[in-house]
Amino acid sequence: MQYESSSCRYYIHEHSVTVVEGKDSIKHINRIITSNIAEIKDLENCKSLICDANGKITDALDISSISGQLLILGVKENAEKTRELIVSGTHWNEDVKIMNGDGALKIISIFAKNQEKLSKALGIEISTMRNDFWIIENESYILKAQLKNDFQVNILIQADLIDSFIKTVEGNGAELCGEDNWNIHRVENGILSNEEYNRGFLPGELGLDEIVDLKKGCYPGQEIHARLESRGKLSKKIMRFRTDSKLDVGTYISNTGRKVRVTSSLGNQGFAVISVKENNELKLNDELLILTEEL
Repeated sequence: MQYESSSCRYYIHEHSVTVVEGKDSIKHINRIITSNIAEIKDLENCKSLICDANGKITDALDISSISGQLLILGVKENAEKTRELIVSGTHWNEDVKIMNGDGALKIISIFAKNQEKLSKALGIEISTMRNDFWIIENESYILKAQLKNDFQVNILIQADLIDSFIKTVEGNGAELCGEDNWNIHRVENGILSNEEYNRGFLPGELGLDEIVDLKKGCYPGQEIHARLESRGKLSKKIMRFRTDSKLDVGTYISNTGRKVRVTSSLGNQGFAVISVKENNELKLNDELLILTEEL
């Protein structure tokens, strides 16, 4: 099950949007997240996590510095809890202002298996774009995504400009992507979603160690992460899988007697969090599960 390889698709996301400004805003946010944004540059985009005291993920963030403000995009379902954490962590003598931007800005992903089709849809050349810095184009911000298989850019745009933007990209050959096709695309390219982030996993169990900086100082969950790194004792990992028939999302017991949590399942492929002791082939309820790649 795949989307048409010759097509260029776009998908409109639902994210939480928080804007933080003030001279102490970077220092404040840096105390809460797992990555280090102390030296973030204008138009730079950094990925990060928020974790609880047990080191488990409570939100996944994209943090960008734009015109002296921090723009924080998170999982929509976690918006209220994350914003409360950001507000409650502010010190009385800090210059930090926190604003709710939900609904004002939108993220649109445009993707294709052919880079030329993507450039045509956008009307700009994407091959020379960087993966970690936004560029400004016609009242929108554009960021190239680094994927395993396909080509993708993310567009940050004001909500009231979406209709005009969509008219332009559709005129250049892009087609609206439904939820199922987006999920197929993200599974094929190793893109995690709230289906993974909201299940109480540790960063390392989802292959997200690279956005955890243990040297920057304390943040919620830092002690747990440091202990796990020093002992090398992660017991689970996330893998892409394929099967001969559709497998429902849920928790299973494999033929080896170990727990398997299927977090995303589209057609005959998806993501599953398994024990690090498992082999590359498992049986779940007599269904053969072939583990193809660690994320």
